[in-house]
Amino acid sequence: MLKAFINALPDKVRSTDDFQYGCKFRKKRKALQHLYVELPQFYKKYIALDIDKPGSAYFWDSVGLPPPTFVIVNPENAHCHYLYELKIPVYYTEQARRAPQKFFEATDIALTNLLGADLGYVGHFIKNPLHPHWRLIHHPVRYDLEDFMEWGVELKGNKNKQCLKESPEGRNTTLFDTLRLWAYQDVLHQSSYEPFQQDVDSKALSLNGAFLDCEKGVLPAKEVLSTAKSVGNWTWRHRSTIGQQKNRGIMQLPADMPKTAKQVAGASYAHANNSAKQSTREAVLQAAIGLKALGIPITQQSVAIRADVSMRTVKNHWNYVDTQVGLYEKK
Repeated sequence: MLKAFINALPDKVRSTDDFQYGCKFRKKRKALQHLYVELPQFYKKYIALDIDKPGSAYFWDSVGLPPPTFVIVNPENAHCHYLYELKIPVYYTEQARRAPQKFFEATDIALTNLLGADLGYVGHFIKNPLHPHWRLIHHPVRYDLEDFMEWGVELKGNKNKQCLKESPEGRNTTLFDTLRLWAYQDVLHQSSYEPFQQDVDSKALSLNGAFLDCEKGVLPAKEVLSTAKSVGNWTWRHRSTIGQQKNRGIMQLPADMPKTAKQVAGASYAHANNSAKQSTREAVLQAAIGLKALGIPITQQSVAIRADVSMRTVKNHWNYVDTQVGLYEKK
């Protein structure tokens, strides 16, 4: 089974010994020397669960569930990762069918709830079962998704893992704003564009899965990946300025600076900042004009990315943009 685990990983795998110092793509052999490795996100070979409770190695038995293929135990606190290996992977590509994905997600959610696992865990990084630091319990078993139903796993009424609340503007806006905020953090730990974009694509598909309970359901994979591409491209191009402070401490004034001098400096900064806010509407308009000149469709999403503002900001100024650019045909 460990050989099957190794074979299920791509040639290059993100790994780390400490998330504080970021993650890096390494050749599989070197990656497996680290404490944590990332499971593939475009095909799901394992249902991964994070149980942050001491003595959880045999929770599966106490709730009447089948044994995990791997139980990876932290010897310091007895918290565990469970990995249930699937006989047939579930693919998350643009061409993949949605039905198997929904079956996988519903099973993952049901197991999460039954075991009291971490609801926020999305199954990216796992404790490396090959690393000697962890205690490994191995059961030589693999499953079809249908097998879990024979163990009494109910797939209905348990869909509360990572439910993403749809904003009033709709699923596209929710996906866009949630994804870009996540990307602003992830890009700070990336050294090259390709793995970063893969991260963004994977996160977008994962977020889209959280719309499973929405009345309208998930968005088409092509639409999701298009949004991911836009967010990834913009974020990577502007990575050098992302992460800079934009709060009251941005001026980084010396601690021993006289109070009066600080007040004068603060007033000057506030005036400049207010002027910048007043120009937001013009920035949105110029973004729309620029898109029109390039022959790119003018949408709230494309304008938000080009102007580097939120969808809500674009929405607030959308009527103004329409009057200046003529977005809609007047009858």
